[in-house]
Amino acid sequence: MEGRAARVLRHAHLQPGGGGPVRRAAARAPVWDDGSARALPRCAGGARAAATGKPCRQGPGADRACAGCDVRCAAAAGRAPARHCGGFHGARPSGSAGPCCRRALPSRSRRLSGGRRRVMSQASESSRWVLAFEEPGGRALPVVGGKGASLGEMAGAGLPVPPGFCVTTVAFSSFLAGCPEAPELLAALDAVEPEDVEGVRRVGQRVRQRLSDVAVPEAVASAVVEAWRGLGTEHAYAVRSSATLEDLPDASFAGQQDTFLNVRGEQELLERVRGCWVSLFTDRAILYRRQHGYPSSAARLAVVVQRMVSPEVSGILFTADPLSGNRNVCSIDASYGLGEALVSGLVNADLYRARKATGEVLEVRLGDKAIALWPARGGGTEQRPVPPEQGRARALDDATVARLVEVGRRIEVLRGGPQDIEWCLEGGQLYVVQSRPITTLYPVPEPAPSDGALHVYLSFGHAQVNTAVFPPMALCLPPLLLPFGRRRSDGGAELMVQAGGRLYVDLTPLLHRAPFSRLAPRLLDSVVTGTAERLASIQSRPEFLAGRKRVAARLGPLVGALRPLFSRVRRRLLHAKPEEARAGLEAAMESRLGKWSRGFQELAPGAPRLRFFRQEVSTVFREVLLTEAAPAIASGLMSWKLVGTLVRGRVDERTLQAVVRGLEGNVTTDMDLSLGDVADVARETPAVASRLRDATSASIIEELRGVAEAERFLLAWDDFLARYGHRCPGELDIALPRWSEDPSSLLRVLSGMLHSDVSGEHRRRHAAALREAELATERILEVAGQGPLGFLRRRMARGLVAKARAYLSLREHPKFLFIRLFQHGREAILEAGRQAVERGLLADISDVWMLELDELIALMEGHTEGMREKVAARRATWKRYARLSPPPMLTSEGEIPPLAASSGPETPGVLKGMGASVGVVEGTARVVLDPAREVLRPGEILVAPFTDPGWTPLFIHARALVMEVGGLMTHGSVVAREYGLPAVVGVTGATQRIHTGQRLRVDGDRGQVVLLESTSAEAA
Repeated sequence: MEGRAARVLRHAHLQPGGGGPVRRAAARAPVWDDGSARALPRCAGGARAAATGKPCRQGPGADRACAGCDVRCAAAAGRAPARHCGGFHGARPSGSAGPCCRRALPSRSRRLSGGRRRVMSQASESSRWVLAFEEPGGRALPVVGGKGASLGEMAGAGLPVPPGFCVTTVAFSSFLAGCPEAPELLAALDAVEPEDVEGVRRVGQRVRQRLSDVAVPEAVASAVVEAWRGLGTEHAYAVRSSATLEDLPDASFAGQQDTFLNVRGEQELLERVRGCWVSLFTDRAILYRRQHGYPSSAARLAVVVQRMVSPEVSGILFTADPLSGNRNVCSIDASYGLGEALVSGLVNADLYRARKATGEVLEVRLGDKAIALWPARGGGTEQRPVPPEQGRARALDDATVARLVEVGRRIEVLRGGPQDIEWCLEGGQLYVVQSRPITTLYPVPEPAPSDGALHVYLSFGHAQVNTAVFPPMALCLPPLLLPFGRRRSDGGAELMVQAGGRLYVDLTPLLHRAPFSRLAPRLLDSVVTGTAERLASIQSRPEFLAGRKRVAARLGPLVGALRPLFSRVRRRLLHAKPEEARAGLEAAMESRLGKWSRGFQELAPGAPRLRFFRQEVSTVFREVLLTEAAPAIASGLMSWKLVGTLVRGRVDERTLQAVVRGLEGNVTTDMDLSLGDVADVARETPAVASRLRDATSASIIEELRGVAEAERFLLAWDDFLARYGHRCPGELDIALPRWSEDPSSLLRVLSGMLHSDVSGEHRRRHAAALREAELATERILEVAGQGPLGFLRRRMARGLVAKARAYLSLREHPKFLFIRLFQHGREAILEAGRQAVERGLLADISDVWMLELDELIALMEGHTEGMREKVAARRATWKRYARLSPPPMLTSEGEIPPLAASSGPETPGVLKGMGASVGVVEGTARVVLDPAREVLRPGEILVAPFTDPGWTPLFIHARALVMEVGGLMTHGSVVAREYGLPAVVGVTGATQRIHTGQRLRVDGDRGQVVLLESTSAEAA
């Protein structure tokens, strides 16, 4: 015979939103997570009364929140007398009672009959172990896990969720408490390294074997059976794991724990609940947690028990396109029978793509749907073939697609972001059985465009060949540099936005106005490979063209700012002498450097120096680079292109590239050569060279200061740092230590150089590049001088070659100047950080990088509210963004514009990219992810995700270059051509597909890398 407490639960489960006082008593019962009030949800009125005693915000006249806990309770709700907590607040699995909210209620709220009190006490005791989806506590992730919280939230919102309940994490903790060795086993799991698969298997097996012998606690089993009976024993049930570490915004943990379908009977139900608990420690779940930085000791598991739906059709709905990232397109997979076949990859399902706003079907791709899973009569599932004619038919019609999209929109709004939703159709009724955040989407650019038009953005990091995540301080500086489009409240350029901790540049105004709409894709393609192709897929779309009038007007300030540049380029190209341009730029740079040195020295540390830094960042581009550097560099590029035009078809690409090799006066090349000179000085003293070659840390420099014979080397070393100590790999990130602070990466390069005993090789290579340029110039002049008017063409070619070499040698000067300013700014920021820590405003000096420059200035001037909380939240976001791989292009809808599919099958062992520097060489690969950690030895092929000036010392002894990102005009490509290194860039996944020690052929002529063999013994 069904008990009264069971009837209470059955009412709560089967009548969402209904029921009288008895039903509400169960619905308002308290929830726990190992007795920790911190993990519990807020009270119904929103106040944490234990700490504050503030009145509940539920409504006028509401009682004060419970003084004994932080859970939803009758006192906070201030409603029916039956809604009290049952007196178990703060109770732990052992059952010790804490204060009861009845103390906070008026006396009328305590006038209950003895029978009703007993029923509610039973219901409250059961709810420690079991919660219905509709109960407020059933939406708390620490109590019911990610899956349970999602189902509870949707059920509470009236969405079509099959009825069910959750076995709470308190029940799981009680289960673990039945295993005395559990703490020791969990500690052993957390001690295993994420890469130690065998160790995970060994320890995981011990944990699972031991827990499989632990019985389900009697009180838990009783509560589960009672709730199951309340729902109806005649039904089949799905029993699913619901971990506290799952369905999180940055990690889905999808499929890591077990699910059991078509469960029938009391005994099987309890076995499956235990099976879910044990599955928290499957090898895949342990590895996933370790790889994402979560300890197993922090994981807890609830279990969802839900009435099985026997669907005709089921599937998955993504409320954003998971492939392109487009937030305005829904993607639906659908097949027959249970959705487990689709989730497990057993069936080739239909694909439907629909517009989210309207439900309009955009694409239908039919799968053969050859098999389906169905509930088996005796429990479990069985696989059956689908008739071919049914398999070839659509599983969903347009109307059903529209229904799904509408439900998906509601769930996305409810849950605050794009969702991955499992759904099914039974007898025409749509049910939702699960929803989790889509964790694989790259964030949408922010701020969103204010004009409502479709915008397209190019990755600033790809253009600068540095795709690493930036902290907020580093993100705020480049927008301040740009002198145009400054409409943002912080004075930064509106044409720059942020996405996933990276900067993106808005190309939309250029693409809506001729001739830029034609020229920009071609020019940008030389900076970021594939740009023109990606833009072509966007420019012709009706929704992009519809924004032309709204966006084109924004180009005015940009054109106005660049107009003086055009006249200066014309003068440099036609009239000015190259040496005058160099002298003008270098004089302007020296003047600026002197101003900075005086300004930072004279101003007081803190806000005054920071404001000076901000002012200089926002003016240096306009006052120095736009007037002096940009015209010269643009003239150099145009001169080089015009040389090619003069001799088109009569001189090969190799000769044209050779013209700009061995450039003299390039600040980055000079830096590399100077480091080679330092290595030569070290070679003069074998004892010094030996110690540097074997050095493992930067402390070697201090050790050498006590060695008399190292004096000459140390003079050369200190002189190098005095000139170039402001640089480092990834130097646009102002948060990164400079070489003057941490020379580890320099010492790694030096160590690699010293593996060769030959001195002067870098100077000989540079001289050879210069000689090659001279020979190429002679060949071009010879060809240009042939035919009618040859003497004029020869004269023109001579002038263009001279301008190309002179002006392009200035290409690195702007960045050199920026980074000098950043060094001053970095010192000012760190000094402000020290002051903030001393005054108790920040916990650590490194916290300054989690603030923007204006925020740090405000902090130093006394505006301290909320700064610590902001720092903590941003640091967590920054760490999450560090795991993302940024796309080279994004739209304002979050879409990654596609490249055209390859015209043919991939050739095994051949990686395709773009040839950035001609030539073909074979050699041994060295994959370098961090130049501060890896050593490149002479003659090795450098394989890197990207390179910037801080990486270029590696180029001195490299045999060739392979990069994952880049274009013809990005830094690594230019330096490779200058050094005569064959280079292939834009090779997707190169650092994963190529291994150190592998023999490669780098073909810069064809733009491909050939893997000649598997990883060799050299990698060991």
